Amino acid sequence: MRLTRRSLAAYGQIALPLSIADLPLVIYLTTFYGTDLGVSLQDLAWVLLVARLSDVVIDPLIGIASDRSTGLKLGRRKAWVLLGIPLKMAGIYMVFFAAPGVGPLYLLVWLMLLYLGWTMIQIPYGAWGAEISGNYAERTRITGWRTLFAFVGIMIATLAPVFTGGGAGTPQGLTPVMQGLGLWALILFPVSGLLMWLFVPDRQPAGPVHNTGWLEGMKIAMRNAPFMRILAATTIGRIGSAVNTTVVLWFFIHALGLGANSANPVIVYLLAAVLGVPIWVWAGSRFSKHNALIFAVVSSLVAFACLLLVPKGDANLAMLIMALAGLGGGAAATLGLSISADVIDLDELRARRSRAGLLFAFWNMGGKLADAIGGFIALTILSSAGFNAMSFGNSPEAIDALVFTYVWMPWPFFLVSVLLLWRFPIGRDRQARIRRLIERRAARAGG
Repeated sequence: MRLTRRSLAAYGQIALPLSIADLPLVIYLTTFYGTDLGVSLQDLAWVLLVARLSDVVIDPLIGIASDRSTGLKLGRRKAWVLLGIPLKMAGIYMVFFAAPGVGPLYLLVWLMLLYLGWTMIQIPYGAWGAEISGNYAERTRITGWRTLFAFVGIMIATLAPVFTGGGAGTPQGLTPVMQGLGLWALILFPVSGLLMWLFVPDRQPAGPVHNTGWLEGMKIAMRNAPFMRILAATTIGRIGSAVNTTVVLWFFIHALGLGANSANPVIVYLLAAVLGVPIWVWAGSRFSKHNALIFAVVSSLVAFACLLLVPKGDANLAMLIMALAGLGGGAAATLGLSISADVIDLDELRARRSRAGLLFAFWNMGGKLADAIGGFIALTILSSAGFNAMSFGNSPEAIDALVFTYVWMPWPFFLVSVLLLWRFPIGRDRQARIRRLIERRAARAGG
């Protein structure tokens, strides 16, 4: 079934406030708490690790509960998304509006609440997108719309210093940026929930829904070899991304010496990523999704390595290189999620029931684990090298550690990800056969 643009837009638009709230957690959080609020890098490393690891148990439980919630009047996916929004909003307020003097325990408690709200939205939301349509190309349209809204939100988040004042490398710091973005997220989340409630269909499963325990759920995921392969590829690749993004602002402030212009290369990268989304939607439909994703990852890696050729203070060359790297930046979100929906079909065919929520829980669990590991690696390397985020007098050894962490440390993770994607077993033809079998069985059951 081909979805209307209204349904696609209503489904995708919640990615706007999600990305406005989530990008600061990825790019600004360590700089905000480590530089503006004075929390030590080692404390930050442990807080981020513990907060993310707490979801290892929670994510599958939310996925299982979402799969079982077939009797809810609002819909089994929609109800969970709407329930998660107020928890997410409470966490945003406490984390984004923190005052100087807060410690690591404060951040840990409220960050865990924020992540819980995120989980209650994101897992049912991802499963919902996989169930709206079973068509190979249509799923890329769905993830394309979601990614487009996400990158618009990311652009708003990266341009926030222009509208709020302050920013990395400025005397005001990131406090006005964090508070401005927090306010926008708090305004937009209720509006987005209302639009999804009104205009996005929430389909009931075609087959029976069975109770599934946590351990059984783990066995289910592990028996689906293509799912485990794409999960491993994206999780390992995301560790590299987390290493990179944890230190991105410090790299442009301290290693390249861009000062108040430090956010400009990041803005250019994200703008290029937004512009690249239609390219990857087309490439995923024209070629196999996994081959298009491999090309995007390799091209971005080469571009990032070219940052080593940028003279200190040359913002224009840095922005040009980041634009080239950014063109591939939208591929993982657009194509990776679309591939995950395809392999979930294989599970539904074999199990004779839909378990999209459970499998998307493991998908999100892998992403959170990757963020925890990547952030911990990056901050531990910098702390061990004596890097001081609040000083412009770091030693050459500390700056070398920063350059190594940003440019070279992600390489092994991305290369392993590429190897796992190579010759991926589910392409357009096999996915179409799987969907035909699922739909034929559902028609027989209904008839």
